[in-house]
Amino acid sequence: MSTGTGNVRPEQSSPGQKHTSHRERLKRASLLLDSTEDEEDAPNPETAQPDVDALQGLVEAADQNGTAFQSVAVAAVQILERALCYEREAAEAALSLGQQEKLGSMVETVERTAGVLRNALNAQGSKVMHLCAEEDQAMPGDSQPWWFALTDALEVLEEGTGQMASLTTAQPTGSPARELSELITQLLRGHHDELLLEADDWIS
Repeated sequence: MSTGTGNVRPEQSSPGQKHTSHRERLKRASLLLDSTEDEEDAPNPETAQPDVDALQGLVEAADQNGTAFQSVAVAAVQILERALCYEREAAEAALSLGQQEKLGSMVETVERTAGVLRNALNAQGSKVMHLCAEEDQAMPGDSQPWWFALTDALEVLEEGTGQMASLTTAQPTGSPARELSELITQLLRGHHDELLLEADDWIS
């Protein structure tokens, strides 16, 4: 996947150039974090994480065979599982035990959430997931240094948040499909903000 380094191919860049490029991107990310901290509606990572048990309750109460609900659930599982790969990569590259524990907790939350939604898929939804799994998707390769893994995870979470937010606006207000998409958007945004905080700490 693209790492936002323009037309320069990774193999053509020296380790020092890669390091500088990723540091610059993380600096821009930290500036974005600073600009949102003063907003009253800025999400608080400590409180923005949805309760997986609440998600389970929503799934159980919803018409799981509804077309809209299944469509959102399939999209959510795809986005969550992609994010999970990159969060795991970041956790493995963590620079400290504290980072590792924090990211490990985030990984566990995504795993549980994806599991709940996978169990909610009907036969048609599962078939769609199987077909999508056969498509080639960009995934992290070998273990990367912390700044590479962190930047990649941030990009994937940002992309996933945007996709789920678009799905949210397409669902009727108050519908189970909209509630589901809102919960997943909230989770992804919260994880993105958590990693921005890590980036800010690393830069400073």
